[in-house]
Amino acid sequence: MSTTTFNPFRRRERGPDKAFSHSEGCKIQAADPTVQIQWSEVETGHWRAVCQCGSEDVYEETDRRVRRDPYDPSTFRHAGQCEHRDTTAPALLRAILRVRDGVGGGYWWVQCATCEHGWQVPHYPQPPMRLMPPTK
Repeated sequence: MSTTTFNPFRRRERGPDKAFSHSEGCKIQAADPTVQIQWSEVETGHWRAVCQCGSEDVYEETDRRVRRDPYDPSTFRHAGQCEHRDTTAPALLRAILRVRDGVGGGYWWVQCATCEHGWQVPHYPQPPMRLMPPTK
């Protein structure tokens, strides 16, 4: 599909790498054989190119899993003596927590500025483990 990397916090600037294919007898292509029809993002992962001779749609595979929020209090691992271990105010959390991508990818590294503790928050929750039934 496209060579642009996925960033959930920023919209992509361009569409698929695939060129729009004009139908036979297209007046625009006859007038200018080098014309490039621009792709427009209709919705997330759905791109459309429209010419007077027709339109073309491209659907990207998107990750439908819900990403975790590193500022969600359920993911916190503050020190026991941290004065902000029970804080839920979003503005205060954004001020005291430093969030950056983890080294190996797939998680955020979160560090509290007051208690100096750090912890990992995975981008996506892990699916529950399925235990094998006992053999008879």
